[in-house]
Amino acid sequence: MVFNSAEFLLFLPPVVLACYLVPRRLKNLWLLLASYFFYLCWNPAHLPVLLFVTAVAYGTGCLLGVARHPRGVLAAGVVLALAPLVGFKYLAFLVDSALAAAARFGVVFAPPVFDWLLPLGISFYTLQAVGYMVDVYRGEPPEKSPLRMALFVAFFPQIVSGPIGRSKSLLAQFRLPQKPRFDDLREGALLMIWGYFLKVVIADRAAIFVDTVYCLDNGFEGWYLIVATVLFGVQLYCDFSGCTTVALGAARLLGVELIDNFNAPYLSRSTAEFWRRWHISLSTWFRDYLYIPLGGNRKGKLRKYGNVLITFAVSGLWHGAQWSFFAWGLLNGLYQVVGDLLRPLRRGLLRVAALDTDTLGHKLAQVLLTWVCINFSWVFFRADRFADALVIVQSIFTAANIQVLFDGSLYTCGVDATNFRLLLVYIAVLCGADLCKYKGISLRGVIARQNWLCQVLVVAGGVLAILLLGVYGPGFEASNFIYSQF
Repeated sequence: MVFNSAEFLLFLPPVVLACYLVPRRLKNLWLLLASYFFYLCWNPAHLPVLLFVTAVAYGTGCLLGVARHPRGVLAAGVVLALAPLVGFKYLAFLVDSALAAAARFGVVFAPPVFDWLLPLGISFYTLQAVGYMVDVYRGEPPEKSPLRMALFVAFFPQIVSGPIGRSKSLLAQFRLPQKPRFDDLREGALLMIWGYFLKVVIADRAAIFVDTVYCLDNGFEGWYLIVATVLFGVQLYCDFSGCTTVALGAARLLGVELIDNFNAPYLSRSTAEFWRRWHISLSTWFRDYLYIPLGGNRKGKLRKYGNVLITFAVSGLWHGAQWSFFAWGLLNGLYQVVGDLLRPLRRGLLRVAALDTDTLGHKLAQVLLTWVCINFSWVFFRADRFADALVIVQSIFTAANIQVLFDGSLYTCGVDATNFRLLLVYIAVLCGADLCKYKGISLRGVIARQNWLCQVLVVAGGVLAILLLGVYGPGFEASNFIYSQF
């Protein structure tokens, strides 16, 4: 059951309706039952993993409040919580890497093959559980109710792809459950409509072109790959932000507020700012629970740069057990280090040239440079293997077929001329919406100030646009979200 499936759209309304009908003291129980049903619809065999991580988080939190050696309790809890994630996601990668290293010295053997299906959402709910344990160690009150702890870990709108919740905000809402208000219904509906528009209208249309070109067997080179990389940046953004926006909307319908995960990232003026605006819940998680414990920027420049590189490299591997993800993370870490090292030089050059950094032209140049750097890094994120990424990079830097941008050749890459132009129009709509968000203009707030008839027309128009403009498989088959594989 994925968010953009008919099953989910049939599942959600009765769950929301029951939140109005059941007494408030039973709301958490109802949401927990709904969350476990949602999880069981994916793969019942993986429910024990979810229950194990929940039990570890709950037990560790309780013990931290009474333990004489809390650091040891925390270490044990973190290791136990991470064990399923390491086993399911990284064991095969670690074994293969060790075998490849041994083969270089002439040692060759064939161990058992590890090919396990990754439990749904394990990368997200594991980090959420670990974050809770660390928060309790740092002084947050432990959760005494196993039911609330179970709901905190398994809450169905966020279990697939986040956003990664914090105990201070999410558990606090479960401790004082509220019935949804009318404002929650309107906000939730608008959020879900926008999320579905991002996913099925923009992301899935861009995916047709990207998948065709990035299949190296099809023989596309040069500017085909450059355009595909740019469109993959759009696809990934719309797919992931669409997923989390639907999650925010579904949670809001239930009277629960989740943190916003994206804040117009492609309008960032530096890569450091980009990562403050992209996948905010994960970026802040790694900052608070890895970068700062490593020492942050408190122990000199050299240690700071090492901590940055470690944090980004681990973040890359969190996305997938492949060297291409490791390279992607490390590259983004290098962006931060190089940017910090060059800051005095940049300031000196601007001062000598007497350039005004507050001009629109200067800001646009910064946005463009950041956009180029981030899009280049997407090559390693999208490529099937690290070796494929190197082939694509070489093709990009030796591109000599710029004419394909003008002679209609791009329309042979899975999308015709009409759909390609429509995609550009939809991307322009996305840019307008992000610009409003960047400027602090809430489009949902503007809609909320209109009369009821206007609000109804906006919702109806949004639903109609999704149905008419979306990309669907045979029989309205739903495509999966990219981040659900992580």
